[in-house]
Amino acid sequence: MGFPFSGVSARGVRIAAVRMNGESVLAYYDGRASAAQNYEERTGIAVGRNPAELEAVSSSGVAGSPDGRGLRYLDIVDLGDCRERWYYEVTRADGAHELRTELR
Repeated sequence: MGFPFSGVSARGVRIAAVRMNGESVLAYYDGRASAAQNYEERTGIAVGRNPAELEAVSSSGVAGSPDGRGLRYLDIVDLGDCRERWYYEVTRADGAHELRTELR
């Protein structure tokens, strides 16, 4: 990929969901700043005119669990009626991980 992410994604990055928005690309990605954050990746957003020119919009991620822990594996399903179903894994307060879904 070769796009410059830092901070939350300095250790590694994984594109999770991609949305085309007119002439631009919106990509949600999972990232972590250190090896210690393995399994606690946070979700970030990158934008660009094409997939080879993505730039992160924040160096600290844009989505985490309510208590500041991991949120990863975001997937978005277009339902065809102007709604989307979002799926993602979130870290609970007790440290366990669970799959959640939202209708948007």
